[in-house]
Amino acid sequence: MSNDFLQKFIFEDIPVKGCLVRLEKSWQEVQSRARPGNDALEMLGHALCAAAILGNSIKFAGTVSLQVQSSGTLRFLLGQCSSQRNVRGIARKNAEQEKLLLDPVLSINLEPEGSGTPYQGIVSMEEGSLAKALELYFTQSEQLDTRFWLVANQHSCAGFMLQRMPGEDQEDDDFDRLVHLASTLSDQELLNTAPVRLLQLLFNEDTVRLFDADVLQFGCKCSIERVAGVLQSLGQGDIDSLLEERGVVEVNCEYCGKDYQFDRVDVASLFADPSVRLESPTGVQ
Repeated sequence: MSNDFLQKFIFEDIPVKGCLVRLEKSWQEVQSRARPGNDALEMLGHALCAAAILGNSIKFAGTVSLQVQSSGTLRFLLGQCSSQRNVRGIARKNAEQEKLLLDPVLSINLEPEGSGTPYQGIVSMEEGSLAKALELYFTQSEQLDTRFWLVANQHSCAGFMLQRMPGEDQEDDDFDRLVHLASTLSDQELLNTAPVRLLQLLFNEDTVRLFDADVLQFGCKCSIERVAGVLQSLGQGDIDSLLEERGVVEVNCEYCGKDYQFDRVDVASLFADPSVRLESPTGVQ
């Protein structure tokens, strides 16, 4: 079994569903490019796993992004998962601050491909915990009891979620019992124990149906068309100035490190017909 996977499960006799995600190779790929540093590494790993869990529930082609913004050292962080099960992330620092998070805010962004309508939900991160902020979001916006357990180190990261089914009685004790059992889960168990064994350890008195795992991988949605769209949005005057100064326009994707170069012929073709506008990237700040 791949060490980068997402696995759903449900309880046969209890209206509760769950999800387990674990990232290893893809997490190493993200770290090698984002270079979050020891202070932001844990939160970036949490964001990637949580984005994968949320991405599991979307019914459209597109992406789920979790963005953390603050006035502290960590001014911007993004974890993203696409409907193709590709994950990517970045972390941006502010060297002038000493505290990692100051007045942090979490935004949850659903970005359908094509003509779909984007969605954004915003919730405060008063406790500085991504898991607690997500639980608050589901309580306030979806009226669904939800619990997250997130862990990350330099080698791997993992996430675990329990959620009461929509439309079910929100007052029964079964959900609280399952949450209590899941809270005994150690970080090492979440990072290393096989899914079947993990669920047996936690819920040995319940009947759990485990679905086939989805493989996750690092993947970036940058493309020549998206980069061209960014250049078009800047305007021909600014791009021509860059050409005069440097002889070529270079764009580097901060997610995957890929370089794009546009010479004079390329730029001329971009602006030859102003009515033609190529797609701009979404989620890139």
